[in-house]
Amino acid sequence: MKHNDSGTPGGYELHADMVYGQAMVERRPGATPKLRELRLDLHLPVGAPPPAGWPVLVLAFGGAFHRGSRQDDSFGAAPNRNDSMAWYCREFARRGYAACSIDYRLVPEDPAPGDTPVVADAGHIPRSRVDLVRQIMGLPPASDEQLRLGVEAASDDMAMAVRYVKANATRWSLDPSRLAVGGFSAGARTALNVALGEKEPVAAVLSLSGYMHETDLRRHLDAGPPFPAILLVSAEHDLDYVAAAAPAMARHMTSRGLHCEHVQVPRATHFYPSAAAAVHDTLGPMTVLQAMAGFLERTL
Repeated sequence: MKHNDSGTPGGYELHADMVYGQAMVERRPGATPKLRELRLDLHLPVGAPPPAGWPVLVLAFGGAFHRGSRQDDSFGAAPNRNDSMAWYCREFARRGYAACSIDYRLVPEDPAPGDTPVVADAGHIPRSRVDLVRQIMGLPPASDEQLRLGVEAASDDMAMAVRYVKANATRWSLDPSRLAVGGFSAGARTALNVALGEKEPVAAVLSLSGYMHETDLRRHLDAGPPFPAILLVSAEHDLDYVAAAAPAMARHMTSRGLHCEHVQVPRATHFYPSAAAAVHDTLGPMTVLQAMAGFLERTL
């Protein structure tokens, strides 16, 4: 399916609903465990690829590890409404990037974690947004262990998606050496876990309001490379733990020799659009989308 919207840099070709793997869910007592298919939507630029292939983005949706989808994770009312990861995929495909919006397992599915833990202490997983979302969904409070299993499963799934995309690089004319992972909120946290905790070799991370506890960050960096370039975007009135942690995360990554850029979105809440005015830590004023595009041009 090909799309070419007027007023945009180019078009894209959508390959939707592709299965990239399977993983276990329904592990709670009394339930019957089963395998759940994991799917992605691939957006390919229209036209001839570069000689080495298209650079690639693998993006994960937000939703407090409880809701959202690869098709739409927008939330809130303008101006406090985020663009979905699917929207970013379409936008960057028009700009010459192959871009995948992926599924991953959520906490209410009772997922099975893999054997590559990224969280050392379940008590370090922030609860403020999760608790609110569970109230909205009519769910009782989750245990720390339930949340840990969801965070670990999401990380395993995204790492699986990255490996699937790399395995099909020739088929889709991709350059696996120029692959970035990213996402919004829970998706951004997952991307950081995949790149730093799972040690999945990627070139860059796009973290829109992502988070990693300082203990896990230090532990993963102490384990050594590979280290990707990282873009951290946070809002002035972001989730409490994101707003507090992002500047310190950026400073610590930079002090350890990582290429890390921090962008703040003034006056914004956790839910900000791509067109929101932002301030880059060294390059000054720009929009969120401009910060992402410039970062990718510098690092992929």
